[in-house]
Amino acid sequence: MLSQQIRNSGSLLDSIDAIRNWRAVLLLLATLVATALVIALGGLLTSVSWIFLVLFALLGYAVLFYGANAAGMMIMDEAKGYASRPAMAAVMASLATSHRLILVFLLLGLVYLAGFLALAVVLFICKIPFLGPVLYAVVFPVSVVIAGIAVFALPTVVFPLSAPSIWSGATTMQCISQLLAIARKRLLLVLLLMIAVAFIAGIVGFLIGAILFSGVAVTTLASVPILGGGAGMGSLMGMAGGGLDGMGAGMGGMGGFAGHAAAAAIGGGILFAVAFTLPGMVYLRGACTVYLRALDGLDLAAEQAVVDEKIAAARARAREVQAQAQASAQQYANRPAAGGPPPVAPMAAVITAPAYALPVQPAAAVLACPNCKVAILPTDAFCGECGYKLQ
Repeated sequence: MLSQQIRNSGSLLDSIDAIRNWRAVLLLLATLVATALVIALGGLLTSVSWIFLVLFALLGYAVLFYGANAAGMMIMDEAKGYASRPAMAAVMASLATSHRLILVFLLLGLVYLAGFLALAVVLFICKIPFLGPVLYAVVFPVSVVIAGIAVFALPTVVFPLSAPSIWSGATTMQCISQLLAIARKRLLLVLLLMIAVAFIAGIVGFLIGAILFSGVAVTTLASVPILGGGAGMGSLMGMAGGGLDGMGAGMGGMGGFAGHAAAAAIGGGILFAVAFTLPGMVYLRGACTVYLRALDGLDLAAEQAVVDEKIAAARARAREVQAQAQASAQQYANRPAAGGPPPVAPMAAVITAPAYALPVQPAAAVLACPNCKVAILPTDAFCGECGYKLQ
């Protein structure tokens, strides 16, 4: 029952404990700082060539991708009830397996593209006169429901639960089969739980932000009269609250207080980066918990078998289409050229008619004169050449 599953998911409040996993927090913070430094270095090198900006931006996103996945693996260990692995082990595991997440997104993108193309084909069929409107009366509500579920599954199932699946050790195809099973059988449960996770993370972020901004106000109120600075409290609060972004805005009015203002900007930037990393940790821990709850009771072996069967059928169909294409190409290559001589049948296939010869009369015997050897006729009495008597 859905209500029973929701009651069993009360451990979502345990996701708040993610802020105490200081090793994962430090790893995620180091990832964010390293990403910012790499992208900033690429920005400095744009004076040489804009290609450096593109290369360093890609490198920065790679650092963010693998570092965030490493922190997520440490959180998944905690969600399963184990001790979080060391940061270096998490980084090595992320480098070895996080690319599966990219493959998952690519394959699911192909699935969504195939579904969209199928919908387009059906809509083209609905253009048939008379029959088209009747068919569209059925196609429209069915496509609305299917497309709505598919689109709604992206922020509720695909994006928040695909990463925890990879963090728990699933392969690319296992991750896809799990997501399909969750979308078919636990979509409403996952939706409600992810809304609860987002609410909890938002409350944590609001509380931390309120605490920090109140602390900035009190610290600035005490720092300005003691450390000096004619610009007043507002500029220092802007720099401390805005980090490095607010340094340039407040440096001009600080005068001799510029050194303390820079220190406040750097320290405030690090403090707020840590502070707003914590709600992200809570959200990731909650997503891991929802993933584990969603898989509870599902027959993953049967789901994987269904996916494998569909993949095998698709491969068989692809091979059949390839064979048909090759046969058509071979037939096209063997056809005679336009205007050329007609094809000559093979010699073995040529049937020859029997030849009928006319009867040949035997040739008459040739007679010769016994004396001079000159040809004579059988009726001659004497040889015409020498006068020899023949008869």
